[in-house]
Amino acid sequence: MHVGVKLGATLAGAVLAGTALGAGAAAGEQPPPNPGQGGAQQAQPRPPHDGEEGHGPGAIKVGRKGAAKAMHRLMVRDELRQHWCHGRVLPTGGLNLREGPGLRYRVVRVLKHNSQVTTDWDTVQRRDGYLWVRLPDKFWIADYKLGDGNGKWYVKYSNCR
Repeated sequence: MHVGVKLGATLAGAVLAGTALGAGAAAGEQPPPNPGQGGAQQAQPRPPHDGEEGHGPGAIKVGRKGAAKAMHRLMVRDELRQHWCHGRVLPTGGLNLREGPGLRYRVVRVLKHNSQVTTDWDTVQRRDGYLWVRLPDKFWIADYKLGDGNGKWYVKYSNCR
């Protein structure tokens, strides 16, 4: 009997959805918010669709020497090296902040041009054509875009080697 009531309620809902009452609600109105959402939702800023982690001009383009210096960060991890490095976001359109080191991780937000960042160079990882570094809040940025013998920095560091 209990199963029959649930099945009947489901069928009634399906029939109403196909009627004018159901069609009118589906055509012009938004569904009500889920409990606990509080009505209006704030939209998350979406990154521009330019195919790069750093958006717009402003990154420092490097030649072979600069590319070698960037790649050196992957190989050398010692006690003498500065671990926490301070810098500023260079691209005029900002830089993606992600949940993890790679393009498969969700973009949390876009850091604005000239935003101050602190990165942990002991976390440097090479993935998806970038060098990724972790920030103190456990999110990640691509601070360097790999190239064929060149590349570009998305962050200008002030005190790192």
